[in-house]
Amino acid sequence: MTIRTRFIGTMLALIGAIAALTALAMSSPTGASEYLIQEEPERGATVAETPYQLVLTFDRPLVQIKGAHHVEVTDGSGERVDDGYVEISTYSQRTLIVPIHAEGDGTLDVDYRVLLLGDGENLRVSSSYNFTVDHSLVPFEGEDVAAAAEAKSSQALVLWTIAILIGIAFAGGMIYFLRMATGNSRSSLEPTNRSVFRD
Repeated sequence: MTIRTRFIGTMLALIGAIAALTALAMSSPTGASEYLIQEEPERGATVAETPYQLVLTFDRPLVQIKGAHHVEVTDGSGERVDDGYVEISTYSQRTLIVPIHAEGDGTLDVDYRVLLLGDGENLRVSSSYNFTVDHSLVPFEGEDVAAAAEAKSSQALVLWTIAILIGIAFAGGMIYFLRMATGNSRSSLEPTNRSVFRD
């Protein structure tokens, strides 16, 4: 294996690692189940205000059949806090909206049974998750804005760092290949038999 081949392999591995880090930095996993790809509020989250609805988004469209989808939301005492009905979003057939009317702090348990469009036959999916409401987490005025700005700044710093590393790797590769090309062209122009220039 030549030095050039090893260098190319190293450069490709470095670029691949940087790309993987970029994807990891930009992703925001929610811990969702296989078919439920996003929840609002998120699974296991602690929120400062009680939501007036849940939003469940799946990886495929929901079947448009009345009564095919059932979601039950209960508080810590086992009392239901949902309104007893669900609706598919008008913006996306993959999103289910569940109105709720919970009050106070505590953990809310969400149990769902839905029917998704599948290949050949519909897919019955059921699972559960929970999240917590804690009103003591309500930020002071301006605190939430500062926190959001800090989070955005941190993400921008990570992305800029990754971009700079990719740039350095690319520049190093270009410099290496230019030097190799220049060295080869110079060596090809040099005379192979210097005795012809002797007197």
